[in-house]
Amino acid sequence: MGATDGFAGGLAALVGELGTIPHSADPATLVEKSRDYFWFSPILKEELEGLSAELVVTPRDQDEVIRVASLCARHRVPITARGAGTGTFGQAVPLAGGVVLDLSSLNRMLWVKGATARAEGGIRIDAFDDACRAHGWELRMHPSTKRVSTLAGFMAGGHAGIGSVGYGILRDRGNILGMKLVTIEETPRVLEIRGDELATVHHAYGVNGIITEVEMPLAPAHEWRDVIVAFGDLPAAAQFGWELAVADGISKKLVAPIAGELAQHFHPIKDHYPSGTAITICMVAAHSMEALADLVREHGGALVFDHPEGGYKNTPLYEFTWGHTTLQVIRDDPAITYLITIFRGADPLAQVRELHEKYGALAPLHLELKRINGQMAVEGLPIFHFESRAQVERLAHEWEALGVKVANPHTYFLQNGGMHKIDAAQLAFKQATDPHGLMNPGKIAGLDEIDGAPGGAAAMRASGWAY
Repeated sequence: MGATDGFAGGLAALVGELGTIPHSADPATLVEKSRDYFWFSPILKEELEGLSAELVVTPRDQDEVIRVASLCARHRVPITARGAGTGTFGQAVPLAGGVVLDLSSLNRMLWVKGATARAEGGIRIDAFDDACRAHGWELRMHPSTKRVSTLAGFMAGGHAGIGSVGYGILRDRGNILGMKLVTIEETPRVLEIRGDELATVHHAYGVNGIITEVEMPLAPAHEWRDVIVAFGDLPAAAQFGWELAVADGISKKLVAPIAGELAQHFHPIKDHYPSGTAITICMVAAHSMEALADLVREHGGALVFDHPEGGYKNTPLYEFTWGHTTLQVIRDDPAITYLITIFRGADPLAQVRELHEKYGALAPLHLELKRINGQMAVEGLPIFHFESRAQVERLAHEWEALGVKVANPHTYFLQNGGMHKIDAAQLAFKQATDPHGLMNPGKIAGLDEIDGAPGGAAAMRASGWAY
């Protein structure tokens, strides 16, 4: 999709005023920088394939970000901020053309002060973590895409990750300390967002300003071990995973039970466990390995893999968990898709067992243990062969009837996925930081939908499945 006629003149004027700020209209670059991992979803692939910006701008510092923001506001050109493009919901796809703002050059580590660190938003998460580890600290949590994702991208599009079993999800109070934000106005402001106001910026798909700096709390750095424990079936792996997750004396960063049907797609590691075996992938501190072995023995598991973090074929085990599980399976079978299920309440493992017993052959599960607001929860991603949108909606309704919360990864609308709500305060904040509605337009259902865009909110509401 190109810009509408109303934007075309403004874009030409903007290009004429960019000066030495790096920019490109090369067709291959436009395609590359206008995509993320939306193709995880066959539905989003159909809706978003081919949408493109008309210009990629790569500022080198905050002053250049401010200049681009001012030009976009003055010439009414849409602007979509981008990190590494590892989101799976189309967060970084420009629905209205215009400018993609590639922030990967804003990648300086600014400081580490005790259990706090700050960096520019375009820094890769692994570089940020490495800098913290040099001081004896580490990031509390990170996505499975740690080796490629940017810190600001994680703030704008992320939810939880490796480390959430101990520290909760990103939106839990205290898990983000501060962000610096550039507004999209003729005279942009630079805002320092802290405390509860961070909820207006976190997981907002970049619709309310450009994140140029991020300040994060840290955890003491441990020597982590990548561990696989094998079990006869998924319920046994899940029971062990739960007991490990709530064992407060065992230091762990990752607990991920995975059905055997999925584990067989993990080609670099699958020779370590028998075909069809369910596994629980863990990251456990070296000093807790003796306690882990006792827990494994108590649950009748087999500890089949134990290496330093990332020390086996230069592949960290977290790249077989969370979103990477789906990626590993898609590489073998592009016809699969998934939903997101949250098991909570008095007995979340009972819900896991019921879903496994009724649908395990059709939709094998991989699970992640995480805390939400201090309570342990089980997140699951059933993976199944895609037939149609109606099939996906039917399965979602059937699983909800079992009492399972289902989130929708097949929508690019911010609030329709079921993991994020937008209230009046957030809408007022967006109006203040983006008065012309230029930031990533089309991503808020009912507010800035783009006429004629495929898969619009009206269509979703008509289907009866708009969270």
